Amino acid sequence: MSHPTDVTKFLEDLDGGVLAERLGTVLSHAAAAATNNPKKKAKVSIDLTIENIGSGSRVGVAHKLAFKIPTEHGTQSEEHTTETVMCVNTGGEMTLEPKNQFDMLGHAHRKDASQGEKH
Repeated sequence: MSHPTDVTKFLEDLDGGVLAERLGTVLSHAAAAATNNPKKKAKVSIDLTIENIGSGSRVGVAHKLAFKIPTEHGTQSEEHTTETVMCVNTGGEMTLEPKNQFDMLGHAHRKDASQGEKH
């Protein structure tokens, strides 16, 4: 049985949140460039490569964010590649930390969001 990966959380965890932040900036820049140059198209792509690390239940996720944005006299392009180690849980679900990890320190940031914080 398969457990799907939470895509929103997965993207937020890649490169410590930097990938998601960069993606937001690039998407806005691409949209603005496309409206300023209506006869040209902007292109933004994310390429993910997943490979096993060692003999455990961890994988390396190489992520490349690339874009090509039209300018008045041509194009601007860039690509940025980094890698994040993710844990593979039951059914293939990928998370930053293993789901079966016991929290010995009781970190507040690891509590279930549905419990909420008391002020």
